[in-house]
Amino acid sequence: MKLRQEYWLVKFKILKEVYYTLWYTDDIDGFLLDTDGVLKSFSTKGEAVAFAEEMGFWLDTKEFLISSEILKKINAKKIDCELFLNHWNTFSDVAHSINCQFIGDSKGGMIRYLYMKLFYGCNLLVKEEEEHYYPKWSKKEKCQMAKIMTNGLKILSKGLGC
Repeated sequence: MKLRQEYWLVKFKILKEVYYTLWYTDDIDGFLLDTDGVLKSFSTKGEAVAFAEEMGFWLDTKEFLISSEILKKINAKKIDCELFLNHWNTFSDVAHSINCQFIGDSKGGMIRYLYMKLFYGCNLLVKEEEEHYYPKWSKKEKCQMAKIMTNGLKILSKGLGC
């Protein structure tokens, strides 16, 4: 278990189960692992905070939620680009942490196109007075997005030892 100085609290909710984990950002982002190679997780926020205090590192306790409910949001009229991009990036970090392949990390084709569409749909680089980009999504794109999110959730379940 490699320890860093700063972590952020990520709350995973898979169906009705809740897991609190510790995420770090560096040259490569990832999650704190337990000695058995799965994500170090806690059943309550209090346990995670107590662990951080015991270990002597800083923990941002503002919860960042990643949920299996994301699959229900794929068929919404307007896809929340920021929500989907956060899930996608988190699944990528989980996959990297447990040394697992995530289809969302593909660098070409439709996967890359969807990632960029989500990224630009967040309008992170657009000033308030500039025209914002609101992507439209085809059924094929939504289907591919569902595959990516499902793959990410499977990797997350593996990472949590479920």
